[in-house]
Amino acid sequence: MTQFNPVDHPHRRYNPLTGQWILVSPHRAKRPWQGAQETPAKQVLPAHDPDCFLCAGNVRVTGDKKPRLHRDLRFH
Repeated sequence: MTQFNPVDHPHRRYNPLTGQWILVSPHRAKRPWQGAQETPAKQVLPAHDPDCFLCAGNVRVTGDKKPRLHRDLRFH
């Protein structure tokens, strides 16, 4: 018979702060997945939203056309 090792086996622990017994399940990530596998639906998204006043090339609320940027901007 193998010895009980709390690092390898599910077990209960007493929580003295709440007065309850809790279940501890080590190595949850190593369990085989038995759930359904779903492939995400492919979405075709536009490069930008033509109705967004923040996107480059679109008209702002003031009526000015927002210039297209040719590089990424970083704010420090």
